[in-house]
Amino acid sequence: MRRILALLGFSLSSLLTQAAPIEIMVEDAAAPMSNPDGSGYANDIVLAAFAAMDTPVTLTVVPYARCKQYVLAGAVAACLSMSDAPELEGKVQLADQPLFYAYPRFFYHSSRAVAARSLEQLKPGLRLGIVNGYEYPAEIMRLKERGIHLLPARSEATNLKKLAVGHIDLVVSMMDDFKSDATLLAQAGVEQIVFAFQVTPQGSYIGFSSRHPQGETARQLFNRGYAQIVANGVRATIERRWNPRKPLS
Repeated sequence: MRRILALLGFSLSSLLTQAAPIEIMVEDAAAPMSNPDGSGYANDIVLAAFAAMDTPVTLTVVPYARCKQYVLAGAVAACLSMSDAPELEGKVQLADQPLFYAYPRFFYHSSRAVAARSLEQLKPGLRLGIVNGYEYPAEIMRLKERGIHLLPARSEATNLKKLAVGHIDLVVSMMDDFKSDATLLAQAGVEQIVFAFQVTPQGSYIGFSSRHPQGETARQLFNRGYAQIVANGVRATIERRWNPRKPLS
């Protein structure tokens, strides 16, 4: 059985190595996981996993909404970083393991305080800034049923700027273990933004198109490559490079 699996892995890797590189779309506004210049912790993990399988890939940096649209349509093999959501069913299959975990944290402006410390306490009519195309936990999306307006923008920085000038009342930002609140606010160039509360975290994955001819093969190779870089310490090295003070593992 081991010999059969080894031969299968070799054939999959050889097939993709001989073909053109797999195109993977990555978000342009999710520092430090995926930066505008194509660098980032999540990007490096994906590149390392495929390199472990001798499989060439190219990263195309785009707004997340386009990344998601293309992978749903089967125009590219994969997109990152994605989270489980109903609209992905039958169209996108996530990797076996998340690249990282995202923490939905809510913020308001100190001059327009929102008297809420949980989703249940949010009042109808509030304007909540979200990012176009992002997958949020179901309990956040259900806020629409209670009369709360979910207003999409291109990025979290855009939402925070809108919050600063009073165009929205509240922002939910998807944070991670590498990014502090202070870093987020400094990157957006805003002040007097106050943390309100946080809800249940969710995994962020590389998602593979079920419609793209390379999608499933790429998913299998990534899963095997990711397991390999965990076992040989490459992932830990990448973690230390991007976040030396607080590694994920």
